[in-house]
Amino acid sequence: MISKKTNISALIFLFMISSLFAQVAISPTSAFLDNKQRFETILIMNNSDDAQEVKLDFKFAYPKADAAGDIELIYDDDEQEKLHSATGWFRGFPKNFVLSPGARQVVRITAKTPRNIEPGMYWSRLITTSSAVSPEVGATDQSGISAQITMQFNQVTSIFYRSGELSTGVHPTNLRAVIEDQIAKVFVDYTKSGNSPFLGSMFAEVFDTSGKSVLQKRMFVSIYYDGLRRLNLNIGDLAAGTYDVTVTISSGRSDIPAKQIVTTEPQTIRGSFTKK
Repeated sequence: MISKKTNISALIFLFMISSLFAQVAISPTSAFLDNKQRFETILIMNNSDDAQEVKLDFKFAYPKADAAGDIELIYDDDEQEKLHSATGWFRGFPKNFVLSPGARQVVRITAKTPRNIEPGMYWSRLITTSSAVSPEVGATDQSGISAQITMQFNQVTSIFYRSGELSTGVHPTNLRAVIEDQIAKVFVDYTKSGNSPFLGSMFAEVFDTSGKSVLQKRMFVSIYYDGLRRLNLNIGDLAAGTYDVTVTISSGRSDIPAKQIVTTEPQTIRGSFTKK
């Protein structure tokens, strides 16, 4: 009997840690270095039942929303990469390793920077690729046919380098709401200032005609350049009518240590929408 072997490769990109899909967990989700703290550690843990092969790489990227408000990571902006990338400065050790089920590995991130860099925040993304260790070549079932399924999971950790005096700011310029299927899609356009990314949150609050707060929502945001963000508000429980909505943009978020946040004054923008 002729042995047949089918190779199937599925590349699954994950930009957030998910307990449902992730084969390995990574902590923390961001790290900060500077001229006094030139190394940091990342803990990578294998939560699966299989040994995992792990590979590390650094790439410059930043999040950006398209016209519909959907976020994607932009990897191919050469102009901004020349200005703000720290990819060439960072090293991770070990770079490749295998984790047994339940095992963990401490990865040391180091920074070697050029001399006399301009004040500002520079960054890169640590791309952690994990996949189950492949079975031995030639292993087949009794039918003589084997299927090798290789799934690769990419997880992204933000690595920043702080240099000199830092500043940031986000200034909302327009708020508009679009109602679709009991969801109020609130779009906020803004301009970005300063020499550092804005790491904070957007807080939306909805008021009825009497001024009573009837709905609230907060989401974390990482803002690098001018653009927009969308907040989805479930208005299914609200009665028909016109509502005021405010969105406040403030620095600071619970998943990043306060000492690493470049602070700025909160900014608020107001608008309205009508539910029919």
